[in-house]
Amino acid sequence: MLKKEQVLFDTVTKELYNERTNERVVFTMRPFAPGDESGLISCIRDEYGDTYFKRDFYDEKKLFEKATGEHYVFFVAEARGEIAGMEIFALFTDNGDDYIEPASQILKRDYRGFGLAVELVAYTFPLAKAMKPSALFVHAVTFHPITQWVCGEQGMIPTGFRLGSFLAEKMHNSYPKGRCPKYSEGIMILPVEKKDAGTVYLPGELHEDVKMIYRQLGMQVELSDKKTGFSSETALLDIVTDEIQRTVLIQVMKPGEDLAERVHELLLAHPESYWTYQVTIPSNDGTAVTAYERLIGLGFFFTGIKAACGEQEQFYMQWCGELELYMEDYALTDAFVAMQRRIGAYYNRRKHV
Repeated sequence: MLKKEQVLFDTVTKELYNERTNERVVFTMRPFAPGDESGLISCIRDEYGDTYFKRDFYDEKKLFEKATGEHYVFFVAEARGEIAGMEIFALFTDNGDDYIEPASQILKRDYRGFGLAVELVAYTFPLAKAMKPSALFVHAVTFHPITQWVCGEQGMIPTGFRLGSFLAEKMHNSYPKGRCPKYSEGIMILPVEKKDAGTVYLPGELHEDVKMIYRQLGMQVELSDKKTGFSSETALLDIVTDEIQRTVLIQVMKPGEDLAERVHELLLAHPESYWTYQVTIPSNDGTAVTAYERLIGLGFFFTGIKAACGEQEQFYMQWCGELELYMEDYALTDAFVAMQRRIGAYYNRRKHV
């Protein structure tokens, strides 16, 4: 299990320059300390007002519990006597997972233009690697390319998308929304301890795209399209529903004959517009091919892979209904533009299956 105690989290001080304002500011990047709670909340409110989707982060007591608990590592950047920015690691160790998600980097608006986002990542990523996870994993927003770019500079590779994560009408931050009624997240991965995916089972139509992603990740993989039936009548699912953003995340812990039926029931439970569903499916045996075929019949489509994040390799399927994503309006790096075109092809053909 990943433990914070494995690593000594040093403090780093840097003077950074803003070319636009001709200012020089000294930033100190360090791990969370008791008393930082109000500064973290101020940082969140500066960017999101009262609309940040992690609601517990507005409560000082809950924020403290998360920062000092086993499942998160919090870092801050201080400047001019206040918290100028923050970054959080989420540690995933359940159900065979063993990865770290550097997440929730938020900078106060007064401290943008100094390159602080890059410096925070450069400070925190070596610490994450020192904890020896199977991989680092990031959900990068698509309404700006900053996270995609700085994580790409650290070697992270696009492996897919989580589509329709955020309702645009609920987003009250400083970035333009364009035509998109919902915004998505790009998935980026960097293998750390795991370098061999073993045999991964997926339909043959996905092999070319998936093989290319594993090659970019620098991982060994053997792809097979051999299909096997489910050994159980009942699927074991972990389901997380977000009523505010209208998303449902379904983790298949164990596939079963009733998988498609139960997922279909979830689709019927939310007839309102703009609901999206992501299913994560283990792909280390031939039941993955069967699961794929069953969900394709419900209108799901392939959206990428969750590689190197634990004992099992996994892949993503998504349901967006009639939602028009306008993916061409996303703010993407060149690497993600290429991924968007591949995933966009699966999205565009879903109605013709």
